[in-house]
Amino acid sequence: TVTMYYPTCEQTDSTPHITADGTIINPEKATEYRYVALSRDLLDRWGGPFDYDDIVVISNIGEYSGLYKVKDTMHPKFKATVDILTTKGTEIFKYDNALLSKWEGN
Repeated sequence: TVTMYYPTCEQTDSTPHITADGTIINPEKATEYRYVALSRDLLDRWGGPFDYDDIVVISNIGEYSGLYKVKDTMHPKFKATVDILTTKGTEIFKYDNALLSKWEGN
C-alpha cells in the first residue's frame, strides 16, 4: 500500500521538519524532495530489505510512480506500507496495488 503524509506535528512528531534519519527539510517544499517513509517491517533495522538513503522504485501508482529516497519511518502500527512525503495541501491519495523495489541504477 502507498499512502501520503504531510510534514506536520499531527502526522509526524514534534519535529516534522526532521526525518527519522536526521535529514532537515523545508515543509513548504516537501513534495520536491521525493522522500518516503517505510513501515518498519520494510526497514533493515527491523529485518526488512531497505535502509535509509536507499533509492526505491514505486510503480503502479499513477502520476506518483517513480524514484524516491528512503528517509523516514512510519508508526509501528503500519505494515507493508510506503508513505510519500508531500507538501501540505496535496490531495490525499492511497494505492493498494503498488510495486516497490530497490533501484539498481547508478
